[in-house]
Amino acid sequence: MIGWGEFDRGTPMAPRGAGVDVKHRLRRAHPYRSIARRQLAWAEQATPAELADRRDRRLRAQVRWAARRSPFYREMFAEHGIDPRDIRTAADLVHLPTTDRVSVTDRRADFCALPERLMWPASSSGTSGRPVTVMRTPASSVYELCAQERQWRWFGLDADTPRIVLRGNDFVADTDGSPVRPLPGNRQLMVSSFYLTPDHLPAILGAVDDFGPQAIEGWPSSIAVLAGLLADAGHTLPLRGVITSSEVIGGPARALMASVFDAPIVDHYGQTERVVMTGNCEHGTHHVFDDYGVLEQVPVPGVPDRWEIVGSSLHNRGFPLLRYRTGDQVGPAPDEPCPCGRPFGRIGTIAGRAEDVFTAADGRALPVPSTVVDDLVGVRGVQIVQHRAGDFEVRVVPGGGWDAEVTDRQVRRNVDRMFGPGQRVTITTLDTLSTPDGGKVKSAYVVGV
Repeated sequence: MIGWGEFDRGTPMAPRGAGVDVKHRLRRAHPYRSIARRQLAWAEQATPAELADRRDRRLRAQVRWAARRSPFYREMFAEHGIDPRDIRTAADLVHLPTTDRVSVTDRRADFCALPERLMWPASSSGTSGRPVTVMRTPASSVYELCAQERQWRWFGLDADTPRIVLRGNDFVADTDGSPVRPLPGNRQLMVSSFYLTPDHLPAILGAVDDFGPQAIEGWPSSIAVLAGLLADAGHTLPLRGVITSSEVIGGPARALMASVFDAPIVDHYGQTERVVMTGNCEHGTHHVFDDYGVLEQVPVPGVPDRWEIVGSSLHNRGFPLLRYRTGDQVGPAPDEPCPCGRPFGRIGTIAGRAEDVFTAADGRALPVPSTVVDDLVGVRGVQIVQHRAGDFEVRVVPGGGWDAEVTDRQVRRNVDRMFGPGQRVTITTLDTLSTPDGGKVKSAYVVGV
């Protein structure tokens, strides 16, 4: 039998800088895809004991691989006098120290257990303003896609379901200004999150009519903006599913999407680091995908009924992360069993990324604006702030290898491509990041009107 990580070595991957559509096609054609789908299908039919046994076997393999191949983990096991063979079940993970964004940012190359040329990077400014870049193998990316598709099937959707995709697409800068780009081979109609305006609505509606989508996928804030435009214009767009991720969904946004799209919300939680994944079933319960990663809930000091999510990935052999502190917090899980009967664990409400929607100089809504600083390098912290419509400040905490001119060029290029021309941008260097209320640092927020 072929092991779950065997296709991580020497398999086809997208070239550096390849677009989302290229990577998506490669993932769908990858030889590991059929194996991953079989494993994931088995898991949802297993008993909780069977699922736990397979999870622990994969965890043992991942721990021993990391201890042999990752310089960071070789050093960690030696420094703490821990024998990797003593980590046999998820319960044994408490014997390992945790890792966090600081370690990954400062020693990224030391986490790699495979050559970087066999992987591609994934970056995010995250929810706390500290950017992070990790590496992903083709097989781990395939596994993630298949795990998402498994959840979609609970709602009668699959990989071939034609869908609108709304994220921070900057393709408008490379085209004739159209806010849409059909990708027929991927069954996707890309719609730019940064060009959702009444003026662009006729073009979007025309493309939607031609495409015939059955679902919509993307950032909740972007989907809510589109839903608002449709509602204001007196339109509805009945679909079979609204697939969301990356942000917390508020009550008003949820109600607006339900009224316009008349479809269930298919929400999943994950991170750039891909250590754990959760998703709701058709009964609304959020389940932990125990075959994707091991999720621990560590109590938050001084805050009752709140736990930090700590995760250990089971699918990425190129960049193993064990007991990684995500910084995200979760509330109590429901006590009663879920009517769906699946063996996955249950989890409470997750407080993940929550960003203010910015406004461009011409009045356009700009959902999840931190995407314009996700790819900055050499910085220990970064945050983008709106003072007024079209007036933005990027606050940077320099790190090792930081180059002020490179950062300035990258920020201005990203803002021009994603937000559109005509914005005012200032860049400020700081020792630390903060928020006006002294709470958790946000990667993007509005301080003016």
